[in-house]
Amino acid sequence: MRKLLMGIIVILVVTNILTVVFMKNDKEDLTEGTEPVDEIDVKQPVASIDDQDIYYDDWVAYLETNYGEEALAEMIDRYVVKELANQQNLSVDPKIIDLEVSFLATLVGQLPENKVEKIEAEWRENIEHRLLTDMLFAKDVTISEDKLRSYYDKYQSQYQFSHRVELSHIVVENLETANRVYQELEEGADFKALAYEYSIDEDSRSAGGYLGFFTKESSFLPVNYFEKTRDIEEYQFSEPFLSSQGYVILYLHRDLPTIELGFNDLKDYIRVKIAIEELETTPSIKDFWDEFNIDWIY
Repeated sequence: MRKLLMGIIVILVVTNILTVVFMKNDKEDLTEGTEPVDEIDVKQPVASIDDQDIYYDDWVAYLETNYGEEALAEMIDRYVVKELANQQNLSVDPKIIDLEVSFLATLVGQLPENKVEKIEAEWRENIEHRLLTDMLFAKDVTISEDKLRSYYDKYQSQYQFSHRVELSHIVVENLETANRVYQELEEGADFKALAYEYSIDEDSRSAGGYLGFFTKESSFLPVNYFEKTRDIEEYQFSEPFLSSQGYVILYLHRDLPTIELGFNDLKDYIRVKIAIEELETTPSIKDFWDEFNIDWIY
């Protein structure tokens, strides 16, 4: 499990770097209530500090100077890998990508509902690129069946993702208050704001009632919570119910299904993984550039 989590953390770091490189400021983009910039007027300042303006051309020049070569090289790398993978009929099993995305979602935590699809699409693209790159590096490496089976038997558990739900809650002392909160939610009030205002659960109140991801077996989740999620759609809230803490309104953010991958599903993935781990030197995608007619400004 540790190896898989470390791999996912690496994906996170790479994703953050690429976000800066491609001028997708997800930190702003993920801020509650903030909308991404759809169109920029290049004749107007992109920022103003007191009486000093920063213009589009200055911004782009700074980005080109500081990130230009890195960004362009990354774009070339992605094209090269995609083309070579197509030529050699290499592809990544979607279930492998689903597995990594699910683990990544639980590590990242709460994401705004209207950004989940976009963010996960970027994760999938980055994961596929990384795995195709590894497949190209390892395409001529042969690993014995016994070694593949031994690796799978040892690390099998890290390729199984248990059903998880992502939850928030509001806990109040009595049914009257619970019904009042429920009515406000029905009228369109923000769940997080109501948690700040009403919830008596101090541990989650400061986070807008957010609890995190849980499996059915989790000892940190009240007994009846997981069962209640069966009657709630994603990004919807429950009717008030009595729990050991008080009266509760539960909010279901994400419902991530079980993913189970067997030996045959993982056989080639494991072969590539072992091959990469056994390489004496760290390969570079630039080793493949010579197979293309690449002319760039750097």
